[in-house]
Amino acid sequence: MPLFSGIITCYTLRDKLRLVKFTFIILALFLSSFVTSAFGQTVADEPYKLPSNSSGEENSALTDGIAIEARQNGERLFVIVRLGKGETSRQLNQARLFNVKSFMLRKGFTQETAVFAEGERVEGEGRIEYYLGSKLKLITLAPRNKIPNLTCCEDYMPPVKRKPKRKKRKS
Repeated sequence: MPLFSGIITCYTLRDKLRLVKFTFIILALFLSSFVTSAFGQTVADEPYKLPSNSSGEENSALTDGIAIEARQNGERLFVIVRLGKGETSRQLNQARLFNVKSFMLRKGFTQETAVFAEGERVEGEGRIEYYLGSKLKLITLAPRNKIPNLTCCEDYMPPVKRKPKRKKRKS
């Protein structure tokens, strides 16, 4: 009987399959990290999504970061405002657009360095999307039928007031 007989073991079929599976997983992880580094797609490229229940301080801080990055890179800012599911008032979208436009102009953007537009309706909550160049950087979700607060003073702006429906006259 050899001295090291306890160390040398015979792999069963189950052990061999586990080893192949483990090797395959390691290889897949290595290849995926190579592919993402080769094409420049990292987690940092994903836009930050600000929930609708977040504070104005967070929104203000994130837009400050976008303003700094835009000045450093010399890129143009694109802001697109979109209605969400169940929101029907175009006035609401225009009020959101006016609010974000005046806010970003106070941050130092001009009509030449920033473009503001209304976009198509999206599923879920309404949103404000901030693009630097062609990259989506920030998504601010808006509560239904409300304007998200972009400053640090109040939680939310009141909803846009609608004109009351006219009553039909009885003839």
